[in-house]
Amino acid sequence: MKIYQDAKHRVEVKAMAQRAWQRSFKLYVHWLAGQAQAEKQVVEQELQTYRQQVAQVSNSPHYASSPFAPLWPDLSAVYTLSRKQILFLTLSALGALLGVLTWRLPTAIFATGTITFFYAMNLILSMLMICKASCNIEEEQIDDTLVAQLPETDWPYYTILCPLYRESLIVPQFISAMRNLDYPLEKLQVLLLTEADDHETREALRSLTLPAQFQVLTVPNGQPRTKPRACNYGLLHARGRYTVIYDAEDIPDPLQLKKAVLTFANHTTDVVCVQARLDCYNSTQNLLTRCYTAEYAMWFSLILPGLQKLGFAVPLGGTSNHFRTAVLRALGGWDAYNVTEDCDLGLRMARCRLRTVMLDSSTGEEATSQVKNWVRQRSRWIKGYIQTYLVHMRHPWEMLRQLRLAELFSLQLIIGSSVGLLFITPLMWLLLAIYIIFKPAVEGFYHLIFPAPIFYPAAACFVFGNFYYIFLYLLGCIRREHYHLLPWLLGVPCYWALNWIAAALALYELFCKPHFWQKTCHGMHLQKTTRMSSAQLKWAAAREMQLTEKARGVLHRSGQQEERESALPSVMNALYKIHTQPLPALSPVQKQAQRQRQRCGVRDIWFVLVLALACMASITACIYYATRHQILLYADAYSHLRIARSVFDSATPGLAQLGDIWLPLPHVLMFPFIWNDYLWHSGLAGSFVSMGCYVCTTLYVYLGARRLIGNRILSALGAALFALNPDILYLQSTPLSELVCICTSTMACYYMLAWIQEERPLWLMCSAAGTFLATLSRYDGWALFFVLLALVIIVGWHKGYSLVRIRGLATLFVLLGGSGMLYWLIWNKLISGDFLAFQHSQFSSQAQQAGLIRQGVISTYHNLWQALKVYTLTAEQTTGLLVFVLAVCALLWYCLAHRRSSSSLALLTFASPFAFYVLALYSGQAAIYVPGASPLHKIPFYNVRYGSAMVVPAALALTTLLQSLWERLRLLGLPALQMICVLVLLQPLLVAAQGVISLQDGQYGLACQPAGAVTLYLAQHYSGGKILEDVGAVHIPDVGMHFSNIIYDGSQQFWPTALHHPEKTAAWVILQKHNSNDRVAHSLLGNTVSLAAYSLVAWEPSGLQLYLRKGQPLPPLHPMSSSLLRDHRLCHNG
Repeated sequence: MKIYQDAKHRVEVKAMAQRAWQRSFKLYVHWLAGQAQAEKQVVEQELQTYRQQVAQVSNSPHYASSPFAPLWPDLSAVYTLSRKQILFLTLSALGALLGVLTWRLPTAIFATGTITFFYAMNLILSMLMICKASCNIEEEQIDDTLVAQLPETDWPYYTILCPLYRESLIVPQFISAMRNLDYPLEKLQVLLLTEADDHETREALRSLTLPAQFQVLTVPNGQPRTKPRACNYGLLHARGRYTVIYDAEDIPDPLQLKKAVLTFANHTTDVVCVQARLDCYNSTQNLLTRCYTAEYAMWFSLILPGLQKLGFAVPLGGTSNHFRTAVLRALGGWDAYNVTEDCDLGLRMARCRLRTVMLDSSTGEEATSQVKNWVRQRSRWIKGYIQTYLVHMRHPWEMLRQLRLAELFSLQLIIGSSVGLLFITPLMWLLLAIYIIFKPAVEGFYHLIFPAPIFYPAAACFVFGNFYYIFLYLLGCIRREHYHLLPWLLGVPCYWALNWIAAALALYELFCKPHFWQKTCHGMHLQKTTRMSSAQLKWAAAREMQLTEKARGVLHRSGQQEERESALPSVMNALYKIHTQPLPALSPVQKQAQRQRQRCGVRDIWFVLVLALACMASITACIYYATRHQILLYADAYSHLRIARSVFDSATPGLAQLGDIWLPLPHVLMFPFIWNDYLWHSGLAGSFVSMGCYVCTTLYVYLGARRLIGNRILSALGAALFALNPDILYLQSTPLSELVCICTSTMACYYMLAWIQEERPLWLMCSAAGTFLATLSRYDGWALFFVLLALVIIVGWHKGYSLVRIRGLATLFVLLGGSGMLYWLIWNKLISGDFLAFQHSQFSSQAQQAGLIRQGVISTYHNLWQALKVYTLTAEQTTGLLVFVLAVCALLWYCLAHRRSSSSLALLTFASPFAFYVLALYSGQAAIYVPGASPLHKIPFYNVRYGSAMVVPAALALTTLLQSLWERLRLLGLPALQMICVLVLLQPLLVAAQGVISLQDGQYGLACQPAGAVTLYLAQHYSGGKILEDVGAVHIPDVGMHFSNIIYDGSQQFWPTALHHPEKTAAWVILQKHNSNDRVAHSLLGNTVSLAAYSLVAWEPSGLQLYLRKGQPLPPLHPMSSSLLRDHRLCHNG
């Protein structure tokens, strides 16, 4: 049935695509015909008008020589700083100096806070852009087949501008690329723009026997000698309706011109520029070219599409930008004094409410392969960005008055902060190096200038920001399928260091040589050829002298026809004078309808029903267990709350309170709720996190089942099987971390299944993101990481991927999916001085299990059969006997039936926790007590909640069996469906009837912590004062104490003082004298002076003791909550 449905769907999609193709073809034909008719009337008139405007500006006293463009100095980088900017910078410098001399500490704090703010905003903006670019395809998609079928007669006249300077080595490649363009030759004009002293390049061009459509122009001598000045000169000769710039080393897609025209056809006239992607064809030359190519992939695949989606100004690339020629002239062409004329023009277009669209077409470029060449090129880019920022910030108050807030915001973050951070980042790294080397001497000062509100955002920007930007490079390579580059991206930090050198050179040139164009040498990937001799150069110069004089006369003749009394029109007025363009081929309404048709046409009502079921079940279960005071039965549940609360409420609040044993994600997710006293004391702060994860997991189970079987009804039944499991419903009502781990692991496995089926890199990235979260929730996620990594390699091999692609995909998964483990190792080193503190600590799970092994009460240690038996029984009692047996059979059947499909491996991945827990039991890393399998002790339950990890794979496996039954019973119709529903929904009732083992473990298993004499005394008498305890050895339930009054090993400087002289710090002391790991017991009981200062006020047979400092007033008696006695009355009495 699924095969039939898939085939029918494919036929419908193909038919829909064919109809859309035919409709687009007719619209394009009609539009091109109208465009051709309009072109004959206005092009020559526009050109003459533009030449007259340029001639007028050429005589302006603001310019030393003609920039060949009608651009006013106030919009130009002809001068670097305006008078107001000089005044502002001078006052700012004086204010900073005054602050340093007078208010040093506040000034330093203000500086670090401001820098951190811009780092954070830059990071957030980048994340928004990437989310927009990843979730939506913003590049204009033009079908190659459709382009090829369009008639050749009606294409508009197109001008190609190619500025050349000392490019004799590479011009043969460029001319070949231009000849390969698929565009009618009679509609093409290629202007090759050379400088007056570049005889070698012109001679190389003449030797190639150029077609008539190619015209070599010599730009008259003048300053500044820049690429935009040459392009402006070319614009004076451009006769095309559309104009594009290509650099000398470019190799564009042969269909790019036609695709650009059709992109303009798809939009209204506010779209004036189409930017094609840039890529590099020599990426494998060395490490520098690899990083350069990856940077281009990130910029043109993620950053620019993201800016377009957010509606911000798009800083254009220096090449392959296609313009409506009339609008380009109305904008004043390019700023000849700005060395990043592309970025400046993009901002000017946004200023006039004109838009840029990204085109899904590539132009090959040469990646700079020499460090010196790269530094020169990058310094020019950085200098130009600074020039652009200063030009567009000459009138910031005007932007505020006109409410151009988006323009102002994007200018600060995209241009201003991006360049500013290039200068600040080396200083921040220097501060870090000083701190590491001279930590004892500078630690106090650093704590002052980085207070907590600044330190934590700064640390997040440092840790996540650096990783995130490396990941952007990686993601860009994945989008462009540059898999061979991925392993080399670990060298990106070295690539960043070169930016600092380039930034220093840019700053020097900004003030000393602001308009100097740092020439980028091209053709390094080609073999060196013999250059022209000096005699040949003299001969070429003499031959060209006459041609140069003719070229200089063009502007002079145009200027004689201009009426001097007319003022230069403003940019906006010029735009209004542009002749009306033909209407777009597709109107905005048609485009919106087309996008709607491309989306999923049928909304999944079953998804909504599953969501409603999960929400209702979650809320009902939480209310039920909360009213019965069963949320905090587990000691671990209270411990999770305590860790999260201590970040805000402790003697030394801060992220260091997260500790080094339990992974941090469950506690971090509690932050929005744990600050509230009621939610903290009731345990609901942790329950809300588990409930959200429960709902998400239910949805992922539904989506995963739908991918496996394609039947929405049965997928909903599978989701219900998970959602209504009694153990899951109890655990989702508690602050325990199981549901967080189940949710993140299910997310990772689901997206892995999606990637296997669709082979979209986005799904692999989502799977890696889910794995990242799973590795920060429970150590189960660490095993899942290696399972999924192996699956990526196996699936890649099974699908016939190349070794390079497999290696690239594995690198992507490792860098994102494995970064959580790396962060945790580094965190352990920073907190405890040991990368493996979570394993070596006396409070680690390994240490606890080692104690049980020494007592001889773990039957699974080095006993594989017993480990299999224990976890099998645990999973069976969690899911129910019938469901468990059917799920195992279904899993085996599905894997056999689909043994040639990678989907079977994906389904097995959902069940990987089974292998993990069996190995953990065998190796002594975990312990489970379950009735019928643990004969070495009297306690019936311990850690049986680990079996909850098998509910998701059981539900998914069972849906595959239900699909098989459905296909055989579908002739019976509704009765068959009702029978299946009854069988599925009865299972939770049967499991609940035999007992919810996760609840029983908290009621009378080893996890249950009864309220003893010490707890009851504190509940009745505690009214304030510091409490000294070793929380790793002592477990006291919540009796209403503020955690800021507790001194423990996470209290930093208070802890050592309290251990040596507790009587000076703590009014109360709690210790466990029989626990050799209790550091408070060792300190107090071995110190007779300190012990004499306390009175023993409560004790328990287990060795737990409570001391009160002598001289304290007699504690008043408080009413005690009855739940302290009732909730744990069955502890250890199973």
